[in-house]
Order: sequence, then C-alpha cells, then structure tokens
Amino acid sequence: MNELLQNNISRLKRAPVFMFHRVVERIPSGPLYDIHYTAENLENLIRFLRKRGYEAITFGDLLIREVPRKPVMLTFDDGYEDHYTHLFPMLKKHGIKAVIYLLGDRTVGSNVWDISKGAVEAPLLRKEQILEMAASGFVEFGGHSMTHAKLTELSPAEMERQIRECKSSLEALLGKPILSFAYPYGFFNDGIKKAVAESGYLFGIAVEWGPDYFGEDLMEIRRVCLSPDAGKLEFFWKTSFLYPAFRRWQKRLKLDKQKPASVRKI
Repeated sequence: MNELLQNNISRLKRAPVFMFHRVVERIPSGPLYDIHYTAENLENLIRFLRKRGYEAITFGDLLIREVPRKPVMLTFDDGYEDHYTHLFPMLKKHGIKAVIYLLGDRTVGSNVWDISKGAVEAPLLRKEQILEMAASGFVEFGGHSMTHAKLTELSPAEMERQIRECKSSLEALLGKPILSFAYPYGFFNDGIKKAVAESGYLFGIAVEWGPDYFGEDLMEIRRVCLSPDAGKLEFFWKTSFLYPAFRRWQKRLKLDKQKPASVRKI
C-alpha cells in the first residue's frame, strides 16, 4: 500500500459511504420498493451534504490526492440506465462524484435477477452512456460480478471467474483499472474476500453490516442505507459521528441475541 493511500485511509474512519440502487421519479409500491430513491430526495441529500461541508470522493481519489476534511462517498449498485438519466445530470450540476457498480457481462441488459421477485424490468446502462460518464470525471465505475450472481452459492471456480472476469471485462471497456468490487446482494465470506483481493481489486464493498470504521478491513467496507423517504433528520443522523457507535452497539446486540440463553450477557 502506497504512503498516500495509507495516510488517506487513516483519516477516513468515520467517512459515510452511502449505498443506493435505482434513482427514479416516484417510489413504486410492492416488492423491492426500498431499493428505489427519488431524484428529488437524492438532490436534497446532495444539497444537505454540500451545505454541511462534505465533499464526495471516489476510491480513485484515495490514490492521487489527500482526502478533504469531510469526505463522503455516494455508491450506486447495478448500473441502471436511470443513473444516466437522473443521477448523472445531478452530479454535473452540483460538481460532485459518485461510484457506480457494473456487471462485467455486457449482454445482461436489464435487472433480470429481480424479475422473479416482482420487480418491473429496468434497463441497464449502455456502452456509450458508460463511456460518456467515465470521461466526464464525475463517475468512477467498479465491479459487481459478471451476472449479479450470489457468489456464496457458486463453486469456488465459478465464484473466482465471476470476480476475475468482471474486472478484466470492465477494464477492457474503460481502458483504466477497476479499483473496487461490490458484493452482489451483500453476500460474501472469507474465500470471496480473498478472491476479490487476489483478482487485483483494492477495495471490497459490503452493505450495512461490517467494520464500523473505514479502513478496518479494505475488503469489507460497510455502507450506509437511507430510507426511500429519508429527510434531513435521517441525513443528519446517518452522517453523525455517533452513528458508527450506534451501529456497533446494534451489531453486538444482534450477535448477543444469537447466543444460547445460558451464555448471553444480561
């Protein structure tokens, strides 16, 4: 690890890393409503962050410059076309950056993995849209497996292929290194984390559960989720320095409840 990256990571302990999926005009009813976030609410969050002095960075920034005093990361899984139509104009308008996680298999054109759960089919980003966003400097892309696979359910060989080929496919498309990998569904284990590291990714991106502070485990970076109807109170709470401590308490309580009654702390 180079000295700049090491110094940046040491300063990122409480940096919130937000996780989003779709960006839409209206939140749909029914299953999977909670992976949708309205463009209006996202812009409200961006304004809130800017007003409070936060600067959105990417993983690539950690390699080339000193992190700002109040960093934040905005990450978006799956690479939906609405990231181009709703998110991208917002990034340019406010001059901020985001990280979007793409599938390596470019023949997958929509969210086929969610259709059986009752989701409406949603198109994914097209090649020309990806290249335009990458060239803008406002978007960094990361890997999300070849086909949005549940990596924990695959053979070791297929799991490694999904991770390795995703990186090579996206690097061939973009002509630049892919630095981070977001685990589909948030499913991973030690073997998967090892495969991500051995494939050359510098960062493995989890979901809500993981180390409380950025940098404790670069292959398991915890993210923060917002409610679809989140407002200023939730924005404030989830960027508060108290929130990681609260999550740590939640995690310990959950683990304690899973113990047999005879060994639980009362």
